[in-house]
Amino acid sequence: MKNIKTALVIALAFGALFISFYNFFYLRGLENRLQGIEKNLNGSVSETVDDVTPVETPVALETFVGTLKKEAIPAELDLGDYWYWLYFDEPYLLEENARGIPMDVDKLQVNPPAREVEGMDVFDGQHVEIKGNLTWGYAESTVIGAEEIVIK
Repeated sequence: MKNIKTALVIALAFGALFISFYNFFYLRGLENRLQGIEKNLNGSVSETVDDVTPVETPVALETFVGTLKKEAIPAELDLGDYWYWLYFDEPYLLEENARGIPMDVDKLQVNPPAREVEGMDVFDGQHVEIKGNLTWGYAESTVIGAEEIVIK
């Protein structure tokens, strides 16, 4: 019985020693990898801050023609009181949309220009030409981010 207890103690001691060595070398390797990553990150951050200057590229504006109408927002959406829609003269081929496939649309929502002083009520019901770009709106919808609106 004494030999069994001694053998069990020796086996447990070797097991604990093995686990200790395994964890030691595993953690040491992990530490070396993290130091290498930190070294690479610190070196690349200083290079990019010093060498790269941000460049703003102008976005080409598209032209949209149609009738601009002010409509009430459905109450269940809780997004405000009204929004503006551009009803196209001819169907517009919308290539980038939530469906992922090109589709013809009859109308798109219009976000007002940032510098619009009088508001978009001036254009309500008018045949207009809008210069702007397509952006994402509520629930992955596509909207026109207007830069300039002209009565046609």
